[in-house]
Amino acid sequence: MKVIHIVEASATGTLSMLALLANAQIAQKNNVEVIYSYRPETPVDIKSFFSPEIILTNIQMYSASEKLKSLKKIRSRLDISGPDIVIMHSSFAGFLGRLSSIGILQKAKFFYIPHCISFMRKDIGFLKHYLFVLFEWFAAIKKADYIACSESERSAISKYIPFRNCHLVENAVAINTADFTPNKRTTKTVITVGQIRPQKGPEDFSAIAKKALAIDSEIKFLWVGDGEPQYKKLLEQSGVTVLGWMQKDNVLKSLHSADIYLSSAKWEGMPVSLIEAIYSGLPLIASKCAGNIDVIVNGSTGWIYNSVNEAALKVVEVANDKHMANTVAESAFDLAKERFSTQRYLSDMNKLMLSYSQ
Repeated sequence: MKVIHIVEASATGTLSMLALLANAQIAQKNNVEVIYSYRPETPVDIKSFFSPEIILTNIQMYSASEKLKSLKKIRSRLDISGPDIVIMHSSFAGFLGRLSSIGILQKAKFFYIPHCISFMRKDIGFLKHYLFVLFEWFAAIKKADYIACSESERSAISKYIPFRNCHLVENAVAINTADFTPNKRTTKTVITVGQIRPQKGPEDFSAIAKKALAIDSEIKFLWVGDGEPQYKKLLEQSGVTVLGWMQKDNVLKSLHSADIYLSSAKWEGMPVSLIEAIYSGLPLIASKCAGNIDVIVNGSTGWIYNSVNEAALKVVEVANDKHMANTVAESAFDLAKERFSTQRYLSDMNKLMLSYSQ
């Protein structure tokens, strides 16, 4: 079977999930090609994420002019390759991939994995929200099944695009769960991982850090990632150490050396970083937003907060109660080791792919 993946957002959780699926498909003796685009945050070693047997084709889709030019290039590549299955990752890739393939590959099956669909954003107004919905309707001229990564995303897609199939396949993380040990150290380190941009709530993270440090000055706040300078400056002024981008192995080492994972996100699909934190033995404290609420059972496998004040108080409480932190971390891991396993994810994906290739 010939499978082509198309990705524009070639970084962070989207890249992780793409690499997991593509590498598994090549191991199953399929022919796999990845059409990808560079972004500023794309890892310089992106090729190392993929098996050497996977064909990697660079078609730029980042700038407005690149997006326009990519339509013809993607269409040409799809027409030449003649795939049985096309899987599009992220909103731009879903839009460009579908438009570029109108009128060709009638027998191929198309899947679109938004990894948090654009109209779920919380930093846009009413008009822009419905503009994104209209873009999805327009691209849906080309029939493709949606694959949502969380129940929150599935509900949003089914509400606004009821005329297309939407399947739920929750995200997973390829980590050796045998290495799991709840954090038993005596430090008070709070960490988050991601781009410094509005989606991840850097303003709230800054405010939480400032309030928590006013109560307990021994707590240390870390942000792994980089991004918009004004938010980076705000974080640093609030006592947060910004570590910048790291190789994946170093990100996991940073998680293992921390004590609490704090997500201040405004919206998510299903955050891979939360799952990685669970496997690293960290208790989770997270904002009440789509994606976060799909991972955490409040009070059992982590804590969902409604306000900055509530989050700051919970950070201080958990930082000073190692028994409670470890109990919740263990509970989260017990559920995650099957629910978010790569075996479950690949099994779900294989069932979908095979149901259309037979």
